[in-house]
Amino acid sequence: MPNYRVPNYFFSLPWFMFDIYNYQLITSATIPGDLKSTKDVFLTEVPIPGLNYSPIQSSGNGNEKLTFTLPLIKRNNTIGNSLLLQQIFALRNQATGFKSILSQQFNPNPKVLYFWGTGHYPLIYYVKKADPTNKKGWTNELGQPQFSEIDFELWLDETHPLNVVEELYRKVSLYTAQTYYTFDNVISEFTNNKIF
Repeated sequence: MPNYRVPNYFFSLPWFMFDIYNYQLITSATIPGDLKSTKDVFLTEVPIPGLNYSPIQSSGNGNEKLTFTLPLIKRNNTIGNSLLLQQIFALRNQATGFKSILSQQFNPNPKVLYFWGTGHYPLIYYVKKADPTNKKGWTNELGQPQFSEIDFELWLDETHPLNVVEELYRKVSLYTAQTYYTFDNVISEFTNNKIF
């Protein structure tokens, strides 16, 4: 019987995000824990006198939000993980770009290009939260942290042109997925072997 199992890759794409206003690539050898994606759906009950129920009307949707925690570990006796933390701190302050050293009034906060672990193509997100917790007992001889957990909250910029590409991909995926998984499930029922 033929072997339909997909071979493993010889590499793994590391976790990363790109700060598009400060032109910095943030990457880590460690990966986030659970990544939660939420999107509010606003529904309103419309009471009608004498009716035994209230019809429901849709009044729009919220933006997609991603939340996850990234562990940052750098065990050494000099700077610890402080350089990585400075990259994170830049995400919650006004962007300076290449030319400026100090932020100026009305400078926007950074946006990031991100897709790792989301199931999306790369999309643009606002950084709502990037809060480190420096872990107890992980401070080196010079007082620098070596192990921090960064709580991220990213809000999708659904007005960006990249989101149009994502919507087209989502539409194609609707029809591709039903064929892909239906065929996989039918074959597995007869052969007891997953093809994909």
